[in-house]
Amino acid sequence: MKKISSVSIRLILLNFLEFAVWGAYLTSLGRYLGGIGMGSQIKWFFAMQGIVSIFMPALMGILADRKIQAQKVLSLCHGLAGISMIAAGVYCLNAGAAVQFAPLFTLYSLSVAFYIPTIALV
Repeated sequence: MKKISSVSIRLILLNFLEFAVWGAYLTSLGRYLGGIGMGSQIKWFFAMQGIVSIFMPALMGILADRKIQAQKVLSLCHGLAGISMIAAGVYCLNAGAAVQFAPLFTLYSLSVAFYIPTIALV
């Protein structure tokens, strides 16, 4: 039986976590937004995934190919996406029932703008 290298294990873990994080919040996002009274705006949150998917992977790919190493762009994008998503979570926890669309959508959009290119970089 062939032994799996540590690099292979790390890549498997990276790919698993890449899609596990995405699936973890996408499956509950619509229910949460509906519960706080933003049912009519759910479409904008899911549409942002598609809108960002059109141009951000290309922009980050150009950056990764010409200016910065792909590993550094990947870690920068993951870090900024994580910070934006944490900020959105903290905002929602602090606002309680008074969550407003504009701040939440802005933070979510920033998170998606940095997360979507990581799929192409992985």
